[in-house]
Amino acid sequence: MNRREFLKYSFVAALGLGFPMLLPSHGQAARLAKPPVRRPALRFTEHEERPATDFLVIHHTGLRVDRDSTVEEIHQFHQKSMKWAGIGYHYLIRKDGTIEQGRPPGLVGAHALGHNTTSVGICLAGNFNLAKPTGAQMASLCQLAAWLCQEYKLNPLKRGVIVGHRDLNDTDCPGKNLYSLLKGVRQSCQEALFFRK
Repeated sequence: MNRREFLKYSFVAALGLGFPMLLPSHGQAARLAKPPVRRPALRFTEHEERPATDFLVIHHTGLRVDRDSTVEEIHQFHQKSMKWAGIGYHYLIRKDGTIEQGRPPGLVGAHALGHNTTSVGICLAGNFNLAKPTGAQMASLCQLAAWLCQEYKLNPLKRGVIVGHRDLNDTDCPGKNLYSLLKGVRQSCQEALFFRK
């Protein structure tokens, strides 16, 4: 996705078309509605509640080829091959923009070593060293990240609030083509939160 397409999606989102709002009642500020999330029935072998949420970590699946993945596929891989409790990410965004819930949002994830107890992990399906995220994925990422910032009272423009996995660990995740778009994601989130008032 080029810069013009990204700005187009951000602009649409800022106008409220990509970020549905609830009407304010009794003088309260309007809130961003939770984006639609598909919630498959996944079984985890253990649970630990996350004590705080200070930031969002953006990932890509990073397989050898750029392809779509499902939460169920990743869940099975993380359980059987990695011997984890289940999928490490809280959310997966498919190529068509569908948001799928992985690990329940209130639980500690397994996506950024040393930073899981205070972060939410969002993964986009694809290898973004080889390809670029789709426009639908970017629109869903902006919508989901803005809603999470609202829910956890995070400032998306504050340093360290919306980060790539590479900012925390020795990895190239989320790939150069997604990492380069994170500044725009932060700005889009800020605009969505500002325009809801």
